[in-house]
Amino acid sequence: MKSYPTMTTVLISLCFVSSMEAEERPYLTTQSPITLFSTNDGEFNQVHLVNDENTTEWELKTRDSFTVIQLGPDHPPIIKTVYDTVPCYIAGTPTMAMSQDGRYALVANHSWRTPSRQKLKFLPGPQTNADLTPEMLRGPTMTAQLVNMLSLIDLSKPDFPVVDRVLFDDRPMHVLAHPDGERFVTGGDENFYLHRIENGKLVEVGRSSQPHGFACFWIHPQGHRLIATQGEPLSDRPATVQWYAIDGNRIEHLSQMEVAPEVPSELLETSFILRISPDGKYALICQRSMNNGTDHSDILIADLTREKPVINAVIPQVSDGSESFAFHPNGKMAVATALHESHNCIAVLDMASAPPRLLYTLDAKPKSQGIEFTPEGDRLFVGSPTAGRIEVFDVVGDYELRKNPKFLNVGFGHNSLTIGPRYQPKETK
Repeated sequence: MKSYPTMTTVLISLCFVSSMEAEERPYLTTQSPITLFSTNDGEFNQVHLVNDENTTEWELKTRDSFTVIQLGPDHPPIIKTVYDTVPCYIAGTPTMAMSQDGRYALVANHSWRTPSRQKLKFLPGPQTNADLTPEMLRGPTMTAQLVNMLSLIDLSKPDFPVVDRVLFDDRPMHVLAHPDGERFVTGGDENFYLHRIENGKLVEVGRSSQPHGFACFWIHPQGHRLIATQGEPLSDRPATVQWYAIDGNRIEHLSQMEVAPEVPSELLETSFILRISPDGKYALICQRSMNNGTDHSDILIADLTREKPVINAVIPQVSDGSESFAFHPNGKMAVATALHESHNCIAVLDMASAPPRLLYTLDAKPKSQGIEFTPEGDRLFVGSPTAGRIEVFDVVGDYELRKNPKFLNVGFGHNSLTIGPRYQPKETK
């Protein structure tokens, strides 16, 4: 009597074979076509370059750049780095903006510098807003380091040209796409701005003043609220956490978030950079994002479900500073990057436990900045400015990460990582 495999057995076998084939590919793949966009701050890399006397070369030689990485299920990574067209600086939230369809990337640059970077000697030529002419703004290159600018890059073209540049009267530290898929929010030290892209140009549709200083911010997934860590870095005054409403094209201040008395932690002068969870219920806040080698800093947690949000929980002593967060699609795991050179790591957090807790840390290349999961949650990407690469971690189960030996090369001084869909032109009938 013959026996025949059931349909279930056949399907399982086919899935297993398909999975094995994907694992056996000699290159990194993703389940769906995606784009990784990395901006790279040459100034940051420059201060780590030393001469034969083991001192830094202060004449700036490393160029700003951005790197576009296209990944998919059936081809090796397609990587292109473009130099001298988009200025970018590392201070600020380590992600930029990408349009919902993946066609455009937006990059903010500002003129604020830490004391060590003020020693750098730039090449001759324009450096500030006042040095630029309309012709320079329309030109193919832009090497001015100290401009307060928003750049718009067209990712649909093979050479990734800059198609528009906008100057600001204040210092824009961060830009994010609004959840409506149409607008983009930029945070300066004096204003919030809203822009649309119309015919490949940035059009300002709203400007709202604010008195709380530099803004590292994140937008609520519903699009109606915005949380920001604000202040003046290295000023000896603790940063503040501010809560805003997005009302049409206006951004209006609602309240200041305080640390609840029962929470054994505090905000510091370097408490910048945060991110809201995908369900919008809470935000993770970096307690210290500068001054490495100081101590093991905390991660503060703000409850956003209240009418007046409050910082009411903490994960203590996570790492030597922290810089950015990513949330796994399962809603249970979050990951934070640390900031040290030799004592660096990424931290894996259990957000499903009450209270949330640190599960473990994994080795990562120095000064890790920018961290994103794939939409399917099977891979994690982590950038390193010092190593000039994006490391890849494979996700196993709900909480386990395993470092993949393969990595993605980017320009020197990586300072932000943005993930989005691969642009697909609309078919014309």
